[in-house]
Amino acid sequence: MNWVKKNCCVVFLLASVLVLIPPSCLQVNKKIGVLYVLHGGMDTLESQYMWNASVMMFSYDQNHSVHKLVIWNSAMWPSVLDTETTDFAARFIRKYQFSYPRIGGVDYFQDISNEQLADMKAELDKNPYGLQFEVDWVGWIPGDHIDHYPYPRYIYNPQIPGGDNVTYCGEGESDGPWAECDPERFSVDGPVERLLKEGVSRIILIDTAVGGVRFYKSFDVYQMTKRVIDDWNTANGTSIPSPLWVNDYSDLMERSYPTEPEGWTAFLGPPITDPHVLVKGSPNPVAEDPELALLHVEGIEASMNETVPDTDTGVILFNHGLFDPDRRFFDPKMDDTTILNENIKTQLLERHPDMDPDNIVGGFGGIKEYNSENDLEEVNREMRGENLAHVYLHEANQAISGHPWGYRYWEALEYLKNRGVQHIIIDFPQVVVDSVLSVELYNEIAKEIGVKTWLKWGTWDYDKYPGVGHTFADYWGIWVNTDCGEWELDYDNGTPAFTSSATLTGQTSGATAVIKWLTGGASVGTLTLKEVSGSFQDGEPIADDKGGSAFANGTENITSDSECCFVMGGCGDPLRPYPPARETPLNKAMSDLDPILGFDNSDYGHLGYDPVLGPPDPDHPVQDQYTGSWELYVPPDDDPRVGQLLARHVLNAAVNPMVYITNEEIEDIEVGESVTFEAHVTGGVPEYTYEWSIKQEGTTEWLSVGGNSSIWTWNPASGDEGTYVIRCRVTDAQIHTGEVIWEGFKISST
Repeated sequence: MNWVKKNCCVVFLLASVLVLIPPSCLQVNKKIGVLYVLHGGMDTLESQYMWNASVMMFSYDQNHSVHKLVIWNSAMWPSVLDTETTDFAARFIRKYQFSYPRIGGVDYFQDISNEQLADMKAELDKNPYGLQFEVDWVGWIPGDHIDHYPYPRYIYNPQIPGGDNVTYCGEGESDGPWAECDPERFSVDGPVERLLKEGVSRIILIDTAVGGVRFYKSFDVYQMTKRVIDDWNTANGTSIPSPLWVNDYSDLMERSYPTEPEGWTAFLGPPITDPHVLVKGSPNPVAEDPELALLHVEGIEASMNETVPDTDTGVILFNHGLFDPDRRFFDPKMDDTTILNENIKTQLLERHPDMDPDNIVGGFGGIKEYNSENDLEEVNREMRGENLAHVYLHEANQAISGHPWGYRYWEALEYLKNRGVQHIIIDFPQVVVDSVLSVELYNEIAKEIGVKTWLKWGTWDYDKYPGVGHTFADYWGIWVNTDCGEWELDYDNGTPAFTSSATLTGQTSGATAVIKWLTGGASVGTLTLKEVSGSFQDGEPIADDKGGSAFANGTENITSDSECCFVMGGCGDPLRPYPPARETPLNKAMSDLDPILGFDNSDYGHLGYDPVLGPPDPDHPVQDQYTGSWELYVPPDDDPRVGQLLARHVLNAAVNPMVYITNEEIEDIEVGESVTFEAHVTGGVPEYTYEWSIKQEGTTEWLSVGGNSSIWTWNPASGDEGTYVIRCRVTDAQIHTGEVIWEGFKISST
């Protein structure tokens, strides 16, 4: 027997047959790049970082007007943060202006995520296969970490004809130019380029951007990573393969992405052609991992009230839905979230058998709704002024309803309150790292069931909330306008007519106001004003910024108090109702900044309180208000098991065959019909062997079917009726295995 050492593998020459021992050493010295995908944001609240994050957000959608008209147009750069014209920007800026100071000014998200990354790297370095991993992180919108955007130079270099290199440093901002701003900050390597320059042979992505579930934002990062690799291969004559995204190793989102019109994105509305691809057979191994569910279960347990028994404890699994319902055509976020929810519930009941299963429910935020009064779709108070929770399963035509996971969060809270639950824990399964966003979550719950019912009320947490000890705002809706005053100003000799929402200016006094309503015509009438600054003079010329002009006929008279009332019991002033009256003209969709969207963060909450029956009491619940306590879960954060979980899935993707199965999108057949399942393998080393087996749901015995083939055709006969689980197990040339399970396949009688 002769042997030689070649590429770190021992090659035995025996009877003219090559035997490689061990086969896994074939991959030694081939560096593997790993990208940990995060949502990203900004450590501190700075206009520069907000601007960076905003252009990043729209860089992924070539159909959006910001992508086409703003990012590479220097004249439009100041419009990105223009809160005077963009309610959306104003809303988020005002929220952050409250939230960041509440936690001491610095978001702890990135430091915690860095620890998770380090734990993953340490675990990967222990791998028994001799594999070498280069690890980095990538963010969807890392506003203050531009070098962790997947492809910074994609933003720097114009993507439209005649566009400008992105070099904006706030020259058009009230707080600009920004100190220490580098105009060339986008002209840098991103994490993908850094890994490629390290000589990696391939790149694996693993994602907790939304707690491990698949989502369009992670898909954006995946697609941009592919773009970087393609450009690298073209420039360097290399053949680095497309990246492997562990959470969606089957490329479900790409396979199900609408194909017509060409270059479709959700901004265009429903697609013309959508390839209907089932989620079944294409799992997300990260979201389905029982260890991930366990981390949440333990976080729920850490927030239990020791004085309340399990029988009287409820849990809400609060999640974000889809930002846009048209993303359901390719986004399985809700499907993955539902599986994670189910796993959490199952484990929680195993560890706490006295808990009532009906007291563990889901909760989502609000959406825009149709208003029959103005024939418009708009945010409203009933839906808490939100539009982030379109709860559609993948490819579904109808939102989840009548489902334990389908409540709006205020509905879930009221449901548990009405069932007599005395302690409610709110878990956010889509979050594995605490951040500034938890400030919002606390306030969303408080406005419904109170601040004094918070488990830590009176003991405070000054470490987390310096100087205050808690996270609660006086009212939730801190983004809304607070001036609810109305003034009336008569005019005459007008031409042409004034315009609602226009800014009015007194040409002599310099007084300004916004025109809320107007009665009359161009010649004579009355203006109802808001946001008045200064005093108009009788007889002075007045003009709005839309071309309307007239003469003041008298001076303005206030008809209601200027300060909005955000106190649940009212402010003792008939001119200051609670909630404030609608400020947005009825012929326009409700502004995000409308004061009617503000909720008092009251002592015991809005749920169960009717102002007609009497005032609220600051000392105890009245009427049917919540009488128990509540708390948020403790996120996994820097628990080393997070990094270990991530490393385990990365290593599995690097070494083992990963399998998914398709069957021409068939979910059920009748006896006498047939269906063909096909297995697809990612990773491992060919050649592969296949083992197919089935069992009826509710049983434990697997029945072997088919042969050693990637394809198995089933021809069920009479007596085979039922619901089945199909399994395909694959073994590669290195004797490494992987398997996939398809649940819920139905056989019915003819």
